[in-house]
Formats: sequence, C-alpha cells, structure tokens
Amino acid sequence: MFKRNNSLLIFLLLICLLSRALTSIYYIEDIDSLRFALSIKDYDITKLQPHFPGYIIFCFLIKTLYLVVGNMGLSFSIVGGCSIFFIIYYLLRIFNTSLKSYEGRYIALIIFLNPLFWLMSNRYMPDLMGLAISVSAIYYLIYAKIQGNHLEKGFFISGLLAGVRLSYLPLIIFPLMKIFVLSNRKQSLTKSFLIGVFIWLVPMVLLTGASDLIMMAKKQTSGHFMDFGGTILTEQGLFDRFILLIKSVWADGFGGYWSSRGVTSIFLSTILLIQFIISLKDVSKKWISENKIKPIIICMGIYFLWILLFQNVVYKSRHVLPIIFFLCILLIEGQEKYRGKLFSGIVYTYFAILLFHNANLINQHKNFTAVKKLKDYISADGGFDTIISIPLMNFYFKSHQIKADFIDVDNDQDIKKVLFGSSNNRKVLMVGDYRHLFDHKKSSFSRDTAFYHNPYMNQMWSKITTFQMIK
Repeated sequence: MFKRNNSLLIFLLLICLLSRALTSIYYIEDIDSLRFALSIKDYDITKLQPHFPGYIIFCFLIKTLYLVVGNMGLSFSIVGGCSIFFIIYYLLRIFNTSLKSYEGRYIALIIFLNPLFWLMSNRYMPDLMGLAISVSAIYYLIYAKIQGNHLEKGFFISGLLAGVRLSYLPLIIFPLMKIFVLSNRKQSLTKSFLIGVFIWLVPMVLLTGASDLIMMAKKQTSGHFMDFGGTILTEQGLFDRFILLIKSVWADGFGGYWSSRGVTSIFLSTILLIQFIISLKDVSKKWISENKIKPIIICMGIYFLWILLFQNVVYKSRHVLPIIFFLCILLIEGQEKYRGKLFSGIVYTYFAILLFHNANLINQHKNFTAVKKLKDYISADGGFDTIISIPLMNFYFKSHQIKADFIDVDNDQDIKKVLFGSSNNRKVLMVGDYRHLFDHKKSSFSRDTAFYHNPYMNQMWSKITTFQMIK
C-alpha cells in the first residue's frame, strides 16, 4: 500500500518541510531554547549546553544540518518538519490507511495543523522529534504484525528515544516490559535495546567524561524533582496541576477556548466537541470487538500520571504532546467511515478555522516573546549599569552579550551591593517585581516597561514587568 502511495508521501514530506521552513523563528524565545542553541555552538553538558541527559542524537542532527544550511532556525525547523511527517506516516500505518482515503487525509490534517505541534516544530527543542520516535516505537511494539524483527526494531528505537527525549520513556515502558517478560527472544530484544542506548551513550561519555557525566546526572536528577520547580514535590496543589494540565491539552494543544481567548477558539471548541462525541460513540460500539484505543490506554495512563506528578506542567505545556497524540487517535477513530457531505463539510470547516487560528499564533511566534523584546529594549537603551533579576533571566541576557553588572535576587550579598556599595548612583533596572527585597527607606523603584506575548504561544515568561531604581 505504501509503495503505491510513495508520490503522495513524498509530497507530504515536502509540504511538511516547506511549511516549517517558512514559519521558522530566528531568535531565542526562552531559556530552554537557549540551552539547545548554545549546544550547537559548544556542546557541553557540564555547562548545561544542553542540560542532562544531553539529547546528543538531536544535537548531532541539528549541528549537521547547521553546518550544511548555515542557519540555526532553519535547521531546527527541518527536524521539526521531518518529525511531523513521521508522526503522520506511522499513524497511517497504525490505521492501515493511505493519504488517498478520507481517513488518511484526516490523519494528515489533524497532525499537520495541530497548533502546539506546529509551534514545537519551530522551537529550538527536541520534544517533537522525541514524539515522532515514540510513535514509531509504539507502532513496532503494539500495532505492527508480530513477524520478522518488528519487536527488535521497537526495542532499538526505544533505546534511541532515551537519547532524544528521556522523559518520554514512561510512555512506552508498559509494552516494553510486557513484551520482554512474555518473549522467548529476551537476548535479542536486550541486545537491540542496548545498541540503541550505546549509540548515544558512548559518544556522550567520550565527550563529557564518565565522572563528570555521573556528577551532572545526579545533580540534574535531584534538581529536576526537588529544586527547579514544577513537580508535585515543589508545586503541591494536585488539583491545580490537573487543571493546568487539562488547560495545556485543550487550549494550547487543540486551540480550544479558555479565559481571554478569541472567537475562533469558541468555534474550534464547538466543532471539536462534536468530533469527540462521535468518536467516543464509535469507540464504545467497537470496544468489545476491536479498536485502536485499547492497547495504548495503559501507555497514556502511565504517562499522564508521570507528568501530573513529576513534570513541569505548571509552566510548560510541551510535556503534553503525547497526550495530544493519544486524543488525535481517539478523533481518528471517529473518521474511519465516511459520514456524508454534511459531516465532512463540518470537519473541513474546522480545519479551515484551525489554519486561520494557527496563522495568528505563528505570526505572534515570529514577532518575538516577551523576554526577547526585553532583551532588545535593554540593548537599544544601552544605559543600564546594573540589572537585577532571577538567575535564569540574567543568564539569558549574558548569553546575548548584554554588558552590565548582573545581580541575582536570590543572592543576599549582591542585593547588599546595590543598597550600600558599588551600585550606588548607577542606572539600575529590575526585571520582575522584587521590591520587597529592598529597604524602602534607602531605595525606591518606579515602574518602567511591561513586555507581553500570547501565553498560548509559549507559557514561559509571557508577562515581564520592569522597574527602575530612582533612589
């Protein structure tokens, strides 16, 4: 079937690449993107370029493309476009259909036009590539006919996944364990998995050194769960975490309505709910006989609990990409049979509105995040001698060659310098409201400028307020 449709698949690949290339961004939009951008110039885990576990396969691929095309934003977009293509490709295989069918066209459109998938395909991050690898592993572990070396392929790809997006391993841990326990080919499966792991682990050990790598692994693992924020251990409200996770899926992932969203989100929500209702009815009818949902429900349940408890769903919506993928499978279930012109017209209307919705998001994405606008403001002014902010924000400015004395708000000694010492009579800018840290008798601040971007484009630092010290 796929040999007969090679021309359509090649055309789809070209469309994926061209669309992402045209919507590339050419700036560093947040601190996570900065880590990966720096890793392309100087890969060094000890400097958090990028942070552990290093994502060396992704970084090697981007570095290779960068050396060829000479453009960082375009390099990330090429990988993003290929990732979108492979997600669609393996979904076509899971549903055993082609792009010529109504169902196949729906699969291509629901993935190609997904708002968060599109934004992530242009971001300087490995999440979408990790999702593409996860989907291929799911296909070989669960949906491919058990013949030949499909299971070995699944185990090999799972080993590779750890070098691209380690936090996606919980997504496939259940089929891996089940297949391994029941299989009489344990040695072959173990070998395939270890080959996938060694492909990224050996170069990372050679580049970083075993002792430094172990030290960074311990430090970053402890920091992820206990220090950096966003997990249940640092953000205690389980109900609030659940609501924010649902918001990321519904509003960020599908463009659904949430507070302070536009009219298009209302239309998208209405038509999307109709599709979900029809899909759930179809799934319930086929539940006893056969459907594509059963095998992956446990995978999604494990992953849902993993991110709900131990991933930063409070501030970063990108962790819900696999949940969005699962819901797309649910939607596709309702499109396995053609329901007439009226329903197909409603569906294509949904995609037309979604395209308009994406155009606005993409335009905002290309026209900078709040931190980028602030960086440009500081660079243009050129008169700030001292900048006071959180360490991550200061690191962002330093990496962009902003010349100033940087004061971390969590450093009491640096704050005292501002009050009593070297920073007196200098032009001081505070990024964020930390006026409570200063003695109001000795210092005061006036509001300077506020910078914004659409939080549904990127939740991180969507509003930044600055203050100038006046005394």
